[in-house]
Amino acid sequence: MTNEQSIKQPLSRKGRMRFTLTIAALSLGLLIISMIYSSWSRERAREANMPVPAMETVVLALRTFHQQTGRFPRDFNELDERVWKGARRAQISPDGKSLNAPQSHYYYTLHTINPPDTTRATQPAKAGIWAVPTGERAAEAATYFWYVTPQDTERWMGPALTRENVGAVNSVPSEQQLALLVMTRQPAGASQQSASKGIFTFFGF
Repeated sequence: MTNEQSIKQPLSRKGRMRFTLTIAALSLGLLIISMIYSSWSRERAREANMPVPAMETVVLALRTFHQQTGRFPRDFNELDERVWKGARRAQISPDGKSLNAPQSHYYYTLHTINPPDTTRATQPAKAGIWAVPTGERAAEAATYFWYVTPQDTERWMGPALTRENVGAVNSVPSEQQLALLVMTRQPAGASQQSASKGIFTFFGF
């Protein structure tokens, strides 16, 4: 074996070793990046399934309707036609009493009490709104019942409803019924729990 051959062989082995180590480092880096991205994607998908209520948005629409007509809408169809301009039509039930918002994972029902003669009425018009979380993470979110007048809002909040008591959303509940559902009255001026996610509240509704 010549001196030239003896020099080339170690150099060749070193080159192959360096190449192997480089490939191993790149593979490890790609594995770490893939694991981080996979974890981020799962968390993002999980957060997307978290119900986000839009009670403030509904109340604003109800009061806008009242300012224009002197009463609250009989159902969501009236509210959609005048205030939302047809944007929610596909989300509203045939009878107009409920609205399903799949993007924000909440189901709403509306119950209004309008005085027969607004000029002689001693009590203001009222609207009762239920908001019930839906979807795979419904149990992690809150149920809301808000009693709305043109000036004030009485807010109640409690745990997600079960199959046994979800029928409560079909009527205006008494305080006793709300207590049985473990709903608690919120302090005056309190807002919905997820108000910090404002952009999703308004655009995901």
